[in-house]
Amino acid sequence: MNESGGDPGAGGRPTATGSAPATTPAAAGDIPDGWHRVEDREGFSIVVPKGWKRQTEGDNIDYTPDNGRHRIRINIDPSPDFENPYMHALDLERIVAKRMEYTRVKLGQTTYRDQVRSSLWEFTWTEKRDFPGPRHAIDLMYYAEDGTEYAIYMSSPESSWETTREQFDVVLQHWRAPGDRTP
Repeated sequence: MNESGGDPGAGGRPTATGSAPATTPAAAGDIPDGWHRVEDREGFSIVVPKGWKRQTEGDNIDYTPDNGRHRIRINIDPSPDFENPYMHALDLERIVAKRMEYTRVKLGQTTYRDQVRSSLWEFTWTEKRDFPGPRHAIDLMYYAEDGTEYAIYMSSPESSWETTREQFDVVLQHWRAPGDRTP
């Protein structure tokens, strides 16, 4: 989740709860049925379910089938303001917790594809405006070797969270940042 997002995030120590993000990139031929690879004009490559379309909101790049009710959100920050993604997530959480009814599921440092400067944040909230009702989100943020921060975020209504969580793993497994040489 990012500052300009419509989705939400109380500080604390790193936790190691839940499953770790996918750490091994998938081979090019391993794209699941019903998905396709998109070479985004911002230089990254991602797989999305068929029918999901690109939209933008500020600096955020979304892929969604239903105008944001379900979404994959990508944010790229070439010069992040925080020491590491975990500190960034804590700051976002502080802001979100003030704005809405928010519950942390987990927030902690992690490793994503050998990048130890990574954070995984999962949370729920009750949306009152755009898509009213209980919602669930997960956000993986990591710093690449060149210092660029990438945020890969997904959110959905709570009622479809199980599917969204499975989709998040597929997205992470097939993610390619600009310049990645992954097959």
